[in-house]
Amino acid sequence: MDAFQLHGTTLDSLRRVEQPEPRPGPGQVRVRVAAASVNYRDYALATGRYQADLPRPFVPLSDGVGRIDALGAGVAGWTVGERVLGHYTTAWLDGPFRSANHLSKLGGPLDGWLARWIVLPADAIARVPAALDDASAATLPVSGLTAWSALRTLELAPGASVLVQGSGSVSLMALQLAAARGLDVIATSGDAAKAQRLRELGARAVIDYRNTPDLAAAVRGLTGGRGVDGIVDVVGGPQFLNLLNAAADNAHIAVIGFLDSMNVDGNLIGPIMARQLNIHGVSVGSLRDLRAFLDEVDARGIAPAVGERFAFERGAEAIASIADRRGFGKPVVLFD
Repeated sequence: MDAFQLHGTTLDSLRRVEQPEPRPGPGQVRVRVAAASVNYRDYALATGRYQADLPRPFVPLSDGVGRIDALGAGVAGWTVGERVLGHYTTAWLDGPFRSANHLSKLGGPLDGWLARWIVLPADAIARVPAALDDASAATLPVSGLTAWSALRTLELAPGASVLVQGSGSVSLMALQLAAARGLDVIATSGDAAKAQRLRELGARAVIDYRNTPDLAAAVRGLTGGRGVDGIVDVVGGPQFLNLLNAAADNAHIAVIGFLDSMNVDGNLIGPIMARQLNIHGVSVGSLRDLRAFLDEVDARGIAPAVGERFAFERGAEAIASIADRRGFGKPVVLFD
């Protein structure tokens, strides 16, 4: 089987290898991969920015779609030929998150989707909405579900305001879902062309963060001085302190990413206490959540934003492309 493996903590350690064709065991299905997408996590793992101590080698990429082509013993409710997505955290089927679930993640430590086949537990897959093509569907299980879970955590009623950052895959899906639910969405972008596309997806206003010295003041100016009711933060780092000043009293903030860094140095506690802010760590969700998210995407007719498309043999290049942060939408690897 043709596959890529990550052997170290540099992009150069990502190697194309030949592996034995996998066979599904009891309770498993084998999926012939049609498309896989790249998350920031994949890039961070491949460059040592995140979980450098994770055991290697493993097949990268946590998101993918394909068709079942073999069933293991005892599998019921699935048939060969069905198009499915894999649930990223394969052991998290329902209920609240448990730290032990980290060991069941695809694309590290478990083998992911950058291979011709992937074997998955039959109870950790979901059917693909018929309206979505393979490229669109492949973008959903990690960043899409994370955006859905973030909005659920924020508990915003129609008409409430929410701030999303940039044009990465989590922010784009959060924007699309929020707009479809009747929320007032404010977005940020440092690119005029991307800003226009964010407006087309439903943002009421877009702030140019590159030319806005005080983002919080700009947000308050767009909300009558009160700030936003919810924030989906994918950047982290020092900007988080200023971001708190963009929040309204009693606002909820979903902390999702670390595009800048994981370190915050400054007065963090004061603003949280003074305005009784609610900070939530959010990452994906359960299989039950994934299926509910896919149902909403289907019911609302949401078309995920797909970024640059790469052929399978350009898999390493697809992961490296995340560093540029120039694309709009999620990079996707298409298999032939």
